[in-house]
Amino acid sequence: MDIHRCSPFYVTAAMGLAACLATASAQAAPQASRATPETHAAPAAATAPAATSQAQGQVASAFDYSPLPVVTGTLTQYLLTSTGDVEGLLLSDGTQVLCPHRLGDAVTQIVRPGEQVSVSGLKGRGRPIVRAYAVTGPRGRRIADEPGSETILPPANIGPDVAVDGTILAPLYDMTGAVQGVVMRDHSVIYVGRANAARLGNWLRPGVSLHAIGTGVNGGRGTAINAREIGPDVNQAIHIVPADAPPPGAFPGSPGYDRIPGGDTASE
Repeated sequence: MDIHRCSPFYVTAAMGLAACLATASAQAAPQASRATPETHAAPAAATAPAATSQAQGQVASAFDYSPLPVVTGTLTQYLLTSTGDVEGLLLSDGTQVLCPHRLGDAVTQIVRPGEQVSVSGLKGRGRPIVRAYAVTGPRGRRIADEPGSETILPPANIGPDVAVDGTILAPLYDMTGAVQGVVMRDHSVIYVGRANAARLGNWLRPGVSLHAIGTGVNGGRGTAINAREIGPDVNQAIHIVPADAPPPGAFPGSPGYDRIPGGDTASE
């Protein structure tokens, strides 16, 4: 009897509880709907900088180059080695940018002659040179002298002797700031080596005429040779030891090649 008298009360309570649950669900649905776009947008926003960086060809560096002085100018020409590799840049104001081997040919991928270039590096003392650590091209791409970023290049094909005749534009410096040759007004590069440059300084001054013959390259990037004959003209040329000549001593395979000077024991 008690059960039948209490039934309407329990029915009424159950209906009220169901109505409350339905109202809570209706209020939660719009909030979930509004939160959904933000939830999906967060990963996209987080990956946007990485995607932009990749699109611009940038690679995050482990080193901070911002404290280094920045030199900006117009690229006049690449400074080639006698094997055709790029070891530097000549800017229109006469500044020579000295590039380590790992920067070398990578520079040609971001800047061409006639374009603006920015170089972060160390300026020379009393020399118009900059030792490059990072180079930025006109399209925002940058390469840096990162440890472990060396590129193995295929060996260059060295052709026959190349003759260069013309007027000297500027001395050619090496990574230590010493003169190792000259840059000609026709953009040819002549290497003579540090010892020859010190001995023949009067022939290597800007504005004078020079004749040289040596092995090297003569192609689309330019001309560069290791001179073995040099002089004001062809009639006054002298023979010199090329800059890439091996050190003096016995040739490999000769009887004296494996002999250590002073290592022989006097026979009795």
